[in-house]
Amino acid sequence: MATTAGAVFDKVFTHNGSSYTDVTLEAQSPAGTSFSILGASSHYLYLGNDNKFDMAVFDVDTAGSLGALTWQYYNGSAWTEFVPASGRYELDPDDNEGGQYAFDKDGAEIFPSNLLSDWATDAINGETKYYVRVSTASVTTAPTIKRIQMRPHAAYCTTKEVYELMQLKNVLSGTDFTSSTVPTKATVEQYIYEAQSYIDMQSRKSWRPNYIANEYHPFNLNGFHLDRPDPYKILSLQIWNGSSWDTKTQGRKKDYFLVPDTGMIQFSRYFLLPARFTSYNAPVWRWGGGEFTMPVKVTYLHGRDIHTDAQQGGMITDMAKKLAAIEISRSADFGGSVVSGMDRYDISSKISGWQSEIENNLDSMRAFEVF
Repeated sequence: MATTAGAVFDKVFTHNGSSYTDVTLEAQSPAGTSFSILGASSHYLYLGNDNKFDMAVFDVDTAGSLGALTWQYYNGSAWTEFVPASGRYELDPDDNEGGQYAFDKDGAEIFPSNLLSDWATDAINGETKYYVRVSTASVTTAPTIKRIQMRPHAAYCTTKEVYELMQLKNVLSGTDFTSSTVPTKATVEQYIYEAQSYIDMQSRKSWRPNYIANEYHPFNLNGFHLDRPDPYKILSLQIWNGSSWDTKTQGRKKDYFLVPDTGMIQFSRYFLLPARFTSYNAPVWRWGGGEFTMPVKVTYLHGRDIHTDAQQGGMITDMAKKLAAIEISRSADFGGSVVSGMDRYDISSKISGWQSEIENNLDSMRAFEVF
């Protein structure tokens, strides 16, 4: 089962150097109502959300041709420049598409939380959110965008759900963790993030969008299986032609297509081998040696949608809440007991029960793994 796993931003604004335009509805629309961004070097695109996020996924309608991009976040007193994940490394020296994502095709940008450690909310166009913004040094062609999705930093549950699970309204005031509670909201978000990683590792699945860049495969005319489960969007497939990487076109009547339910990439009957290889007069089954070793490179998104996965989505949320609550109970002093209905339970007993439930759920999920 593969479904689109992305959430949407609470607010998306463009700024033309003098005024804001709210394009939130256009950015959220599954139908893909296009809107233009970064029409000049003085323009900005703002991506905002009530809670922190660590990835944005862009569906591009018209490819842009832009100069160097500058990404910034607000640190509480000033906008601070940072380099997102796509611009931080490129392992393949022969890659002719390496470097930072530039709105020239469908793609994703990752905002590592360690780079935004002092990220703070700001009021933009009257809306207080966590924002990142991007601008460009020059514009040849302004891109138009059909849709923008995102991945929340805490995707499997909210801090409020953890608060309610622990019934902390009987210990703390309010209905959620804040910057002044112990632990703080930011700390609980980190506990949830760690819980997500643990669940993904133990279950060998994921219920959030994950960006996989440059996954290499041998060539097989019968297709091949992607390494990660539940792929739902291919961003790029390239094949080494002996001197550079050829970017192939997706579609059943074009070069290749994805079968999401199986995680297979299938080559269509219209697919042509690289000219450099065919000049060797070698049979297809021998293609894979020398410079043609692992000649297929794929960048894609994978993950299930926690909100539409009726079979396991609720279980994942429950485990994430309890894993975060266990960390809170171990690190914060709530008097040695927690409330459950009309009774109070020793924290160590509660933790033991939660741990057993979590491991039983993970065991049941692994039991249905199909290889």
